[in-house]
Amino acid sequence: MKKEIVSFIKSLKTNKKLEKFDEASTKQAVVLRLLSFLGWDIFNVDEVYPDYAVNSHSASYALRDKNSNKLLIEVKRVHEKLDNHQKPLLSLAAQEKVDISVLTNGIIWWFYLTKSDGNSQDKWFYSADMLKQNEDAIAPNLIDLLSKNNVANGQALKAAQALNQNKNQKMAADVIPEAWNKLVTQPNLILVELLRESTEKICGCKVEVRLIERFLEKHLDTWLITNRPAVTVGPPPKVIEIPNPEKKTVANYSAKSPKKSIPKPENYADKEIKSFTFNGKTNPVRYWEDLLTNLCDYFAAIHSKDFEKVLWISGEDKTYFSRYSDQLRIPEKIKGTDIYVETKLGPDEIVKTSRSLLTEFGYEVGDLTITVR
Repeated sequence: MKKEIVSFIKSLKTNKKLEKFDEASTKQAVVLRLLSFLGWDIFNVDEVYPDYAVNSHSASYALRDKNSNKLLIEVKRVHEKLDNHQKPLLSLAAQEKVDISVLTNGIIWWFYLTKSDGNSQDKWFYSADMLKQNEDAIAPNLIDLLSKNNVANGQALKAAQALNQNKNQKMAADVIPEAWNKLVTQPNLILVELLRESTEKICGCKVEVRLIERFLEKHLDTWLITNRPAVTVGPPPKVIEIPNPEKKTVANYSAKSPKKSIPKPENYADKEIKSFTFNGKTNPVRYWEDLLTNLCDYFAAIHSKDFEKVLWISGEDKTYFSRYSDQLRIPEKIKGTDIYVETKLGPDEIVKTSRSLLTEFGYEVGDLTITVR
Protein backbone atom coordinates (compact mmCIF):
# COMPACT_ATOMS: atom_id res chain seq x y z
CA MET A 1 0.00 0.00 0.00
CA LYS A 2 2.71 2.50 0.95
CA LYS A 3 4.72 1.89 -2.24
CA GLU A 4 1.64 2.52 -4.38
CA ILE A 5 0.81 5.74 -2.55
CA VAL A 6 4.40 7.01 -2.70
CA SER A 7 4.54 6.27 -6.41
CA PHE A 8 1.18 7.98 -6.93
CA ILE A 9 2.28 11.17 -5.14
CA LYS A 10 5.48 11.22 -7.19
CA SER A 11 3.40 11.00 -10.37
CA LEU A 12 1.34 14.01 -9.25
CA LYS A 13 4.49 16.10 -8.95
CA THR A 14 5.33 15.51 -12.61
CA ASN A 15 1.78 15.63 -14.01
CA LYS A 16 1.64 18.69 -16.26
CA LYS A 17 -2.13 18.36 -16.73
CA LEU A 18 -2.79 18.70 -13.01
CA GLU A 19 -3.20 22.49 -12.99
CA LYS A 20 -6.01 22.30 -15.56
CA PHE A 21 -8.12 19.83 -13.56
CA ASP A 22 -11.64 20.94 -12.72
CA GLU A 23 -13.47 19.58 -9.69
CA ALA A 24 -14.71 16.46 -11.45
CA SER A 25 -11.24 15.64 -12.76
CA THR A 26 -9.75 16.19 -9.32
CA LYS A 27 -12.21 13.74 -7.81
CA GLN A 28 -11.66 11.07 -10.44
CA ALA A 29 -7.93 11.31 -11.09
CA VAL A 30 -6.69 12.17 -7.61
CA VAL A 31 -9.10 11.51 -4.75
CA LEU A 32 -10.80 8.33 -5.92
CA ARG A 33 -7.54 6.88 -7.13
CA LEU A 34 -5.90 7.55 -3.78
CA LEU A 35 -8.87 6.01 -1.95
CA SER A 36 -8.53 2.89 -4.06
CA PHE A 37 -4.88 2.58 -3.01
CA LEU A 38 -6.04 2.94 0.59
CA GLY A 39 -8.23 -0.15 0.31
CA TRP A 40 -11.64 1.41 -0.48
CA ASP A 41 -13.95 -0.08 -3.10
CA ILE A 42 -14.63 3.16 -4.96
CA PHE A 43 -17.39 1.47 -7.01
CA ASN A 44 -19.35 0.42 -3.93
CA VAL A 45 -21.63 3.18 -2.63
CA ASP A 46 -21.88 1.33 0.69
CA GLU A 47 -18.21 2.18 1.19
CA VAL A 48 -17.63 5.38 -0.81
CA TYR A 49 -20.91 7.29 -1.02
CA PRO A 50 -20.71 10.19 -3.52
CA ASP A 51 -22.37 13.61 -3.12
CA TYR A 52 -23.53 12.94 0.41
CA ALA A 53 -26.01 15.68 1.35
CA VAL A 54 -28.13 16.56 4.36
CA ASN A 55 -30.37 19.61 4.21
CA SER A 56 -28.29 22.51 2.86
CA HIS A 57 -24.88 20.92 3.46
CA SER A 58 -23.08 18.34 1.38
CA ALA A 59 -19.75 16.53 1.08
CA SER A 60 -18.15 15.00 -1.99
CA TYR A 61 -17.77 11.60 -0.31
CA ALA A 62 -18.84 9.82 2.83
CA LEU A 63 -16.61 6.88 3.73
CA ARG A 64 -18.86 4.28 5.29
CA ASP A 65 -18.67 1.03 7.22
CA LYS A 66 -21.64 -1.12 8.21
CA ASN A 67 -24.14 1.52 7.05
CA SER A 68 -22.52 4.19 9.20
CA ASN A 69 -20.66 7.31 8.10
CA LYS A 70 -17.10 7.22 9.39
CA LEU A 71 -15.39 10.07 7.54
CA LEU A 72 -16.44 12.92 5.23
CA ILE A 73 -14.34 14.30 2.38
CA GLU A 74 -15.06 17.56 0.55
CA VAL A 75 -13.20 17.97 -2.76
CA LYS A 76 -12.52 21.16 -4.70
CA ARG A 77 -10.67 21.67 -7.96
CA VAL A 78 -6.87 21.67 -7.97
CA HIS A 79 -5.36 24.85 -6.50
CA GLU A 80 -8.72 26.24 -5.35
CA LYS A 81 -8.44 28.04 -2.02
CA LEU A 82 -9.94 25.96 0.75
CA ASP A 83 -10.50 28.54 3.48
CA ASN A 84 -14.10 29.35 2.64
CA HIS A 85 -15.14 25.70 2.54
CA GLN A 86 -14.20 24.71 6.09
CA LYS A 87 -17.32 25.85 7.90
CA PRO A 88 -19.93 24.00 5.73
CA LEU A 89 -17.93 20.76 5.90
CA LEU A 90 -17.44 20.94 9.67
CA SER A 91 -21.11 21.80 10.19
CA LEU A 92 -22.18 18.72 8.24
CA ALA A 93 -19.62 16.51 9.99
CA ALA A 94 -20.81 17.71 13.40
CA GLN A 95 -24.43 17.16 12.42
CA GLU A 96 -23.65 13.62 11.27
CA LYS A 97 -21.45 12.97 14.33
CA VAL A 98 -18.49 12.04 12.14
CA ASP A 99 -15.19 12.10 14.04
CA ILE A 100 -12.85 13.01 11.16
CA SER A 101 -13.44 15.25 8.16
CA VAL A 102 -11.14 16.11 5.28
CA LEU A 103 -11.02 19.11 2.96
CA THR A 104 -8.88 18.85 -0.17
CA ASN A 105 -8.22 20.27 -3.61
CA GLY A 106 -6.34 17.13 -4.55
CA ILE A 107 -2.97 18.66 -3.73
CA ILE A 108 -3.51 20.12 -0.28
CA TRP A 109 -5.26 17.95 2.32
CA TRP A 110 -6.57 19.38 5.60
CA PHE A 111 -7.69 17.00 8.36
CA TYR A 112 -10.04 17.94 11.20
CA LEU A 113 -11.24 16.37 14.44
CA THR A 114 -14.86 17.36 14.13
CA LYS A 115 -15.79 16.96 17.78
CA SER A 116 -12.92 19.07 19.12
CA ASP A 117 -13.82 22.34 20.79
CA GLY A 118 -13.16 25.69 19.18
CA ASN A 119 -13.07 27.00 15.64
CA SER A 120 -11.80 25.37 12.46
CA GLN A 121 -8.20 26.21 13.40
CA ASP A 122 -8.63 24.39 16.71
CA LYS A 123 -10.24 21.37 15.03
CA TRP A 124 -7.47 21.10 12.41
CA PHE A 125 -4.74 18.64 13.33
CA TYR A 126 -2.81 17.69 10.18
CA SER A 127 -2.06 18.93 6.67
CA ALA A 128 -0.41 17.36 3.66
CA ASP A 129 0.80 19.05 0.49
CA MET A 130 1.38 16.50 -2.27
CA LEU A 131 3.61 18.81 -4.31
CA LYS A 132 5.77 20.37 -1.59
CA GLN A 133 6.19 17.69 1.05
CA ASN A 134 8.19 14.49 0.81
CA GLU A 135 6.01 11.59 -0.29
CA ASP A 136 7.69 9.18 2.14
CA ALA A 137 6.64 11.44 5.01
CA ILE A 138 3.07 11.90 3.78
CA ALA A 139 2.20 8.30 2.90
CA PRO A 140 2.29 6.79 6.44
CA ASN A 141 -0.05 9.47 7.78
CA LEU A 142 -2.46 9.02 4.87
CA ILE A 143 -2.53 5.30 5.60
CA ASP A 144 -3.06 5.87 9.33
CA LEU A 145 -5.90 8.33 8.76
CA LEU A 146 -7.63 7.20 5.55
CA SER A 147 -7.05 3.48 4.96
CA LYS A 148 -10.24 1.44 4.99
CA ASN A 149 -9.13 -0.90 7.77
CA ASN A 150 -8.04 1.91 10.07
CA VAL A 151 -11.20 3.93 9.51
CA ALA A 152 -13.41 0.88 10.09
CA ASN A 153 -11.72 -0.37 13.27
CA GLY A 154 -11.24 3.03 14.93
CA GLN A 155 -7.45 3.19 14.53
CA ALA A 156 -7.80 6.26 12.29
CA LEU A 157 -9.45 8.18 15.13
CA LYS A 158 -6.70 7.15 17.54
CA ALA A 159 -4.06 8.26 15.03
CA ALA A 160 -5.86 11.58 14.59
CA GLN A 161 -6.04 12.15 18.34
CA ALA A 162 -2.33 11.33 18.68
CA LEU A 163 -1.41 13.81 15.94
CA ASN A 164 -3.61 16.44 17.55
CA GLN A 165 -2.05 15.87 20.97
CA ASN A 166 1.42 16.08 19.47
CA LYS A 167 0.50 19.32 17.73
CA ASN A 168 -0.87 20.84 20.94
CA GLN A 169 2.15 19.83 23.02
CA LYS A 170 4.59 21.30 20.53
CA MET A 171 2.55 24.50 20.42
CA ALA A 172 2.66 24.61 24.21
CA ALA A 173 6.44 24.07 24.19
CA ASP A 174 6.85 27.11 21.96
CA VAL A 175 4.69 29.21 24.29
CA ILE A 176 6.60 28.32 27.48
CA PRO A 177 9.23 31.09 26.92
CA GLU A 178 6.43 33.65 26.54
CA ALA A 179 4.77 32.39 29.73
CA TRP A 180 8.09 32.62 31.59
CA ASN A 181 8.64 36.18 30.38
CA LYS A 182 5.19 37.18 31.61
CA LEU A 183 5.92 35.52 34.94
CA VAL A 184 9.10 37.52 35.56
CA THR A 185 7.93 40.83 34.08
CA GLN A 186 4.49 41.11 35.66
CA PRO A 187 3.85 41.59 39.38
CA ASN A 188 3.82 38.11 40.92
CA LEU A 189 3.18 37.88 44.65
CA ILE A 190 3.98 34.16 44.77
CA LEU A 191 7.43 34.62 43.20
CA VAL A 192 8.21 37.58 45.46
CA GLU A 193 7.09 35.70 48.58
CA LEU A 194 9.07 32.56 47.69
CA LEU A 195 12.25 34.56 47.18
CA ARG A 196 11.67 36.58 50.36
CA GLU A 197 11.15 33.43 52.48
CA SER A 198 14.19 31.73 51.02
CA THR A 199 16.32 34.81 51.66
CA GLU A 200 15.14 35.06 55.27
CA LYS A 201 16.02 31.41 55.93
CA ILE A 202 19.57 32.02 54.74
CA CYS A 203 20.27 35.36 56.42
CA GLY A 204 18.05 34.92 59.46
CA CYS A 205 16.48 38.37 59.26
CA LYS A 206 13.26 39.77 57.82
CA VAL A 207 13.49 41.08 54.27
CA GLU A 208 11.34 43.93 53.01
CA VAL A 209 9.28 43.18 49.92
CA ARG A 210 10.55 46.28 48.16
CA LEU A 211 14.11 44.86 48.22
CA ILE A 212 12.92 41.69 46.50
CA GLU A 213 11.01 43.67 43.88
CA ARG A 214 14.02 45.91 43.27
CA PHE A 215 16.25 42.85 42.85
CA LEU A 216 13.87 41.26 40.32
CA GLU A 217 13.61 44.48 38.36
CA LYS A 218 17.40 44.97 38.31
CA HIS A 219 18.06 41.51 36.83
CA LEU A 220 15.03 41.31 34.58
CA ASP A 221 17.00 41.54 31.31
CA THR A 222 19.15 38.58 32.35
CA TRP A 223 16.18 36.32 32.96
CA LEU A 224 14.12 37.15 29.89
CA ILE A 225 14.19 34.50 27.18
CA THR A 226 14.58 36.08 23.81
CA ASN A 227 15.76 35.19 20.34
CA ARG A 228 15.65 38.78 19.25
CA PRO A 229 19.20 40.17 19.45
CA ALA A 230 19.70 43.67 18.20
CA VAL A 231 20.52 43.90 14.52
CA THR A 232 23.95 45.40 14.00
CA VAL A 233 24.02 47.70 11.01
CA GLY A 234 27.42 47.69 9.36
CA PRO A 235 28.94 48.04 5.90
CA PRO A 236 27.04 46.24 3.12
CA PRO A 237 28.33 42.68 2.62
CA LYS A 238 29.78 41.42 -0.61
CA VAL A 239 27.33 40.51 -3.33
CA ILE A 240 26.03 37.00 -2.67
CA GLU A 241 24.52 34.61 -5.17
CA ILE A 242 22.29 32.04 -3.47
CA PRO A 243 22.07 28.75 -5.39
CA ASN A 244 18.54 27.39 -5.52
CA PRO A 245 17.70 24.95 -8.33
CA GLU A 246 14.10 24.51 -7.25
CA LYS A 247 12.83 28.03 -7.66
CA LYS A 248 13.93 31.55 -8.48
CA THR A 249 15.83 33.12 -5.66
CA VAL A 250 16.42 36.50 -4.19
CA ALA A 251 20.04 37.18 -5.05
CA ASN A 252 22.69 39.85 -5.48
CA TYR A 253 21.36 42.05 -2.69
CA SER A 254 23.30 44.19 -0.27
CA ALA A 255 22.36 44.23 3.39
CA LYS A 256 21.20 47.83 3.43
CA SER A 257 19.85 50.32 0.95
CA PRO A 258 18.86 53.96 1.09
CA LYS A 259 15.61 54.52 2.92
CA LYS A 260 12.54 54.47 0.77
CA SER A 261 9.05 55.73 1.44
CA ILE A 262 6.74 53.14 2.94
CA PRO A 263 4.11 52.10 0.43
CA LYS A 264 0.49 52.84 1.19
CA PRO A 265 -1.51 49.91 2.55
CA GLU A 266 -3.01 47.84 -0.23
CA ASN A 267 -5.49 45.01 -0.31
CA TYR A 268 -4.09 42.00 -2.17
CA ALA A 269 -6.84 39.51 -1.31
CA ASP A 270 -8.33 39.14 -4.79
CA LYS A 271 -5.16 39.71 -6.79
CA GLU A 272 -2.58 37.41 -8.34
CA ILE A 273 1.08 38.15 -7.81
CA LYS A 274 3.22 38.56 -10.91
CA SER A 275 6.61 39.42 -9.42
CA PHE A 276 8.32 41.16 -6.54
CA THR A 277 11.27 43.51 -6.50
CA PHE A 278 13.69 43.64 -3.60
CA ASN A 279 16.54 46.16 -3.65
CA GLY A 280 16.31 46.56 -7.41
CA LYS A 281 16.14 42.84 -8.32
CA THR A 282 12.87 41.69 -9.89
CA ASN A 283 11.80 38.08 -9.32
CA PRO A 284 8.89 36.56 -11.28
CA VAL A 285 6.73 34.24 -9.13
CA ARG A 286 3.58 32.20 -9.70
CA TYR A 287 2.07 32.06 -6.23
CA TRP A 288 1.91 34.41 -3.25
CA GLU A 289 3.68 31.92 -0.98
CA ASP A 290 6.71 32.05 -3.30
CA LEU A 291 7.26 35.65 -2.20
CA LEU A 292 7.56 34.60 1.44
CA THR A 293 9.60 31.43 0.90
CA ASN A 294 12.08 33.20 -1.40
CA LEU A 295 12.67 35.92 1.19
CA CYS A 296 13.02 33.35 3.97
CA ASP A 297 15.63 31.38 2.02
CA TYR A 298 17.57 34.56 1.33
CA PHE A 299 17.61 35.86 4.89
CA ALA A 300 18.45 32.40 6.24
CA ALA A 301 21.52 32.35 3.99
CA ILE A 302 22.92 35.74 4.96
CA HIS A 303 21.71 35.88 8.58
CA SER A 304 22.29 32.26 9.55
CA LYS A 305 23.58 33.07 13.05
CA ASP A 306 20.48 34.93 14.18
CA PHE A 307 17.85 33.71 11.74
CA GLU A 308 16.02 31.88 14.53
CA LYS A 309 14.58 35.19 15.69
CA VAL A 310 11.92 34.73 13.00
CA LEU A 311 10.31 32.32 15.50
CA TRP A 312 9.03 35.42 17.28
CA ILE A 313 7.16 36.67 14.22
CA SER A 314 3.55 35.63 14.63
CA GLY A 315 -0.01 36.85 14.34
CA GLU A 316 -2.52 37.30 17.12
CA ASP A 317 -3.77 33.73 16.79
CA LYS A 318 -1.42 32.17 14.27
CA THR A 319 2.05 30.72 14.24
CA TYR A 320 4.03 31.70 11.14
CA PHE A 321 7.39 30.08 11.93
CA SER A 322 8.15 26.93 13.90
CA ARG A 323 10.68 24.15 14.29
CA TYR A 324 7.79 21.70 14.27
CA SER A 325 6.21 21.12 10.87
CA ASP A 326 3.01 19.67 12.27
CA GLN A 327 2.33 22.89 14.14
CA LEU A 328 1.69 24.57 10.79
CA ARG A 329 -0.97 23.82 8.23
CA ILE A 330 1.15 23.89 5.08
CA PRO A 331 4.77 24.04 6.28
CA GLU A 332 7.75 24.58 4.03
CA LYS A 333 11.24 24.06 5.39
CA ILE A 334 13.51 27.06 5.02
CA LYS A 335 16.72 26.08 3.26
CA GLY A 336 19.73 25.54 5.50
CA THR A 337 17.68 25.66 8.72
CA ASP A 338 15.53 23.48 10.94
CA ILE A 339 12.74 26.08 10.81
CA TYR A 340 9.50 25.84 8.84
CA VAL A 341 7.39 28.71 7.52
CA GLU A 342 3.62 28.64 7.21
CA THR A 343 2.57 28.94 3.56
CA LYS A 344 -1.14 28.51 4.19
CA LEU A 345 -1.68 32.29 4.40
CA GLY A 346 -3.77 34.78 2.50
CA PRO A 347 -2.06 37.33 0.24
CA ASP A 348 -2.38 40.14 2.80
CA GLU A 349 -0.91 37.93 5.54
CA ILE A 350 1.98 36.95 3.27
CA VAL A 351 2.75 40.59 2.47
CA LYS A 352 2.55 41.53 6.15
CA THR A 353 4.82 38.65 7.18
CA SER A 354 7.29 39.47 4.39
CA ARG A 355 7.49 43.05 5.58
CA SER A 356 8.01 41.84 9.14
CA LEU A 357 10.98 39.84 7.85
CA LEU A 358 12.47 42.94 6.26
CA THR A 359 12.07 44.95 9.44
CA GLU A 360 13.52 42.15 11.57
CA PHE A 361 16.74 42.11 9.56
CA GLY A 362 17.25 45.86 9.31
CA TYR A 363 15.63 46.67 5.96
CA GLU A 364 13.04 49.25 5.12
CA VAL A 365 9.52 48.15 4.17
CA GLY A 366 9.91 50.22 1.04
CA ASP A 367 12.77 47.98 -0.12
CA LEU A 368 10.11 45.51 -1.24
CA THR A 369 7.65 46.25 -4.05
CA ILE A 370 5.06 43.86 -5.42
CA THR A 371 3.59 43.68 -8.92
CA VAL A 372 0.17 42.10 -9.33
CA ARG A 373 -1.99 41.13 -12.28
